[in-house]
Amino acid sequence: MSSARPASELLAMLAEHGLAATSQRLALLAAVLDAHGRHPSAEDLYRELSARFPTLSRATVYNNLAVLGNAGLIEKLETPEGSRFGPVAAPHVNLVCNACGAIADVLVGDPDLEALIRRATSAGSFTPRSVSLSVNGLCAACSQAQA
Repeated sequence: MSSARPASELLAMLAEHGLAATSQRLALLAAVLDAHGRHPSAEDLYRELSARFPTLSRATVYNNLAVLGNAGLIEKLETPEGSRFGPVAAPHVNLVCNACGAIADVLVGDPDLEALIRRATSAGSFTPRSVSLSVNGLCAACSQAQA
């Protein structure tokens, strides 16, 4: 899988956060950023990248996901099925289906949501790195299937 982002952009992102640009870290960052709403799990990413990196270990994937998340380069989302990862988008709401595990990003860049976040961070004298809100429930297909 080749990244939709130029390598120079990925390298700059890592350098800006003082992170070493190993080939595995670059590939992992690209895979998460290019997931296009899939929100893959660590295991999904391991399976996807292990063909290109035969010596890749699960520990490397988990450790690098933690490093990238702590740097604010990717978002970690807790779901009933475990952790999933995605790009850090503008403030948004994650709709997480408890039945099928689907995740939809909605209200990305919504001015009312952004105003709420500004009020909350101002009241708490807090500087946010990334913002998302998760709502757990049932997607339309699962709701209909259970009806």
